Amino acid sequence: MTAQANVQYPRRRWVRGPIRFMGRALTGLLTRLTITGRENLPPKGPLIVVGNHVAMLEAALMVLYTPYDLELMAAGEIPLDPRYAPFANAYGFIPVRRGAMDRQAMEAALTVLNQGGVIGMFPEGGIWESAFKRARTGVSWLSYHARAPILPIGFGGIDGALAAALSFKRPRLSMNIGELMPPIQEEQGKPLKVVLEEGARRVMARIESLVPEEDKRRWNRIRDERFELHVVAQTPDGTPVIIPPELAITEADMLAKFFHRPLLLDVLTRNIKLPVEALKHLEREHDPQRLADAAERALGYLNDNPHFLTYRFGYEQGSGMRQGLTQLRDLCRWAQANRYEVYVSPVRRYKRRGSDEEIVEEHPGALPPL
Repeated sequence: MTAQANVQYPRRRWVRGPIRFMGRALTGLLTRLTITGRENLPPKGPLIVVGNHVAMLEAALMVLYTPYDLELMAAGEIPLDPRYAPFANAYGFIPVRRGAMDRQAMEAALTVLNQGGVIGMFPEGGIWESAFKRARTGVSWLSYHARAPILPIGFGGIDGALAAALSFKRPRLSMNIGELMPPIQEEQGKPLKVVLEEGARRVMARIESLVPEEDKRRWNRIRDERFELHVVAQTPDGTPVIIPPELAITEADMLAKFFHRPLLLDVLTRNIKLPVEALKHLEREHDPQRLADAAERALGYLNDNPHFLTYRFGYEQGSGMRQGLTQLRDLCRWAQANRYEVYVSPVRRYKRRGSDEEIVEEHPGALPPL
C-alpha cells in the first residue's frame, strides 16, 4: 500500500476545526441556508456521504454542516482553481485522477472507511455541466469493499449562489439529507460490474430525489440542443478566401460544443495557466497564428491528460472535440502561411421545455461584416 493510501483518520483537526467554525459563521452571514433531514445523520462511520455537484459550494456545505471529520475526495489530475486552492489545501483532501480507475486514491478512501471514518464524494465527478450527469461507480466500489452505508444529500440553490453571496445578496440555499442507504452488496447471478453500475445509478437517483424541484426544472429546461461552427478566411482587405476541402473541420459540431462549455477553457487558463486566451475570445481574435498557437497549447495538454475531455463527455464526443481542435490548428496554420485572417463563430441552438421557440447563442462579431 502506498504512502498516500495509508491515511490516518482523523487528521488535521487543528486546522479543520477553525475552518469549520469560520465557514459556518460566513455561511450564516452571507446566505440563507435551510437544512432538512438532520435526523438521518448516523452517529459515526464507516460512512460515505454523497451529493449533487454543480459548483464548489456543495463541497463546502458538506464539510461545514455534517458532524464528521469528513475526508473529501476531489479532482487530482488538474490543479485546483486558485480562488479556492488555499482553503482546500489547508483542509486537505484525497486527490483522484479522474477518467480511469485511480487505485491509489480508492485505497486511500478505503483505508479511511476501514478505520470507521467518513468519506465525502460527488458521484457525478465534476462541475462542467449544471444538469445531472452519469454517476461514476467509485461510490459503489467503496461501499461494496468497505461494507459502508451511503448518505445521500440534495443541494439546492447552488448555481450562481457564490457570486450572489459575495455581493451580499444572501441567496437561499438548501441541504436536504436523505435516509441512509445500505452498503452495496453482491447479487446472485449478476456480475460485480453490473452490480456496481446499478448501485451507482440508485445512488444518483436518490440524490436527485432530494434536489428541490425548481433546481431540477432549471437544469433540465434545455431540449433539442445542437451546435454548428462557421469559419471564414479572408485577406486583410476583406476579400473572402475559399478554404481547401482537405482543411475542412469535420468535427465542427463537437468543436462548437467545446467552445460553448466555457468552464473547459476557464480550467485551461485559470487552473493550468495555459496561454489559450485566443480561444476564449473568438469574437475579437482573428489572427491565425495566435489561434493556432492556442490550439497547439491545448492539444499539448490533452496529450498529457487524454482523459480531460473523454471523461467529461464520453469517448465519442471528447475525441471529436480533440479532433476539431486539431483541424482548427491546421486550418489556422494554413491561413498564417498565406497571411489570411480567420473568423470562427461557434453557434448553439436549443429550445426550452414547454416552448417551440428556438434560441440561438453565438459569439457576436465573430464573423466578418458583410
